[in-house]
Amino acid sequence: MARHKEFDRQEALEKAMEVFWRYGYEGTSIRDLIGHMGIHRGSLYDTFGDKRSLFSEALNCYDRVVVSTAVECLETPEASLSSITRFFERIVEISILDRDRKGCFLVNSAVEVCPHDPELAKLIAANFEKIERSFLKALKKAEAKGEISQDRDLKVLAKYLTSSLQGLRVTAKIHPDRKTLSQIARSIVEGIRKPQESSVRRE
Repeated sequence: MARHKEFDRQEALEKAMEVFWRYGYEGTSIRDLIGHMGIHRGSLYDTFGDKRSLFSEALNCYDRVVVSTAVECLETPEASLSSITRFFERIVEISILDRDRKGCFLVNSAVEVCPHDPELAKLIAANFEKIERSFLKALKKAEAKGEISQDRDLKVLAKYLTSSLQGLRVTAKIHPDRKTLSQIARSIVEGIRKPQESSVRRE
């Protein structure tokens, strides 16, 4: 009779994600993983395959646990420009609380593995595209409310917000100052806001 696994798979996966997030793919050893996950080497290979397969699962776990939660405010029926503002405010808060300066697991992984691993690069790109689609949904609602000029290309703006998010997360690792990060976040949103017409007209 096969022996049942004596650990929670999801819990072990989230612990693996934390290790990869902190140290990166190359900086994480199998010993690091089994030590933090609290499982035996054989259980790791039997359950998750090799290190690369586990890393791929950790990226998907990050998408489910972290990214999906972060974009919820952009997915609501009433989402608009204020939702995008709240999203970036939350990112600033998360960055400030990140005492270890881990940054964003997706951004870190993109820099490390995308140049030489096409399959992982495709997976990481798909996660960023998910964020981009969430921004696009909120942008469409904001446009309908007159918060964004109708002559703006919303798909381009969604890409702009996604790349700005990546830049903000990198900046937070280098200079985790609340005032600086808040200023950047406000500037990102102001870059897409519809200009307010002056109430005073010159004769």
